[in-house]
Amino acid sequence: MDATLRMIADETSGSNIGGDLIALKMSEVIFAQAIRSFIEGQEGYQAGLSGFADPKLSRALDAFHHAPAQTWTVEGLAQVAGLSRTAFSQQFSAKIGQTPLQYLTSWRMQIARQCLSERNASVTDAAELVGYASESAFARVFKKEVGMTPAAYRSNA
Repeated sequence: MDATLRMIADETSGSNIGGDLIALKMSEVIFAQAIRSFIEGQEGYQAGLSGFADPKLSRALDAFHHAPAQTWTVEGLAQVAGLSRTAFSQQFSAKIGQTPLQYLTSWRMQIARQCLSERNASVTDAAELVGYASESAFARVFKKEVGMTPAAYRSNA
């Protein structure tokens, strides 16, 4: 972090073209470094964060964060992580505090909520975005996770 802070100081004190923009982007790097330092410094159980510090689990987390609509299975995620299905499930649950499929469902519903509230998307569009072929199946899971139907959520947002 020290090197990044020095670079920000150099960029803001100089008269180089784009120095302000570079300093702004470097502040984002500091934020990312702070989060990394916090996560890596966690000893023992810290549900939800320590999985991101684990090199194998982070591969699976990264994979479904980037492709939430893909048809994921525990076996497929375990392969991405380079672990057996059992080892992956146990490590994931211990470090994240949820089963892999519970976490995936939660992540999908976060994306759906954002889609419905910020983009004012249709329920069908939100369902497709997060990998549900059936609007009724999506609505059922959404209501269970969020406590209201997708249409009601969009209206209240």
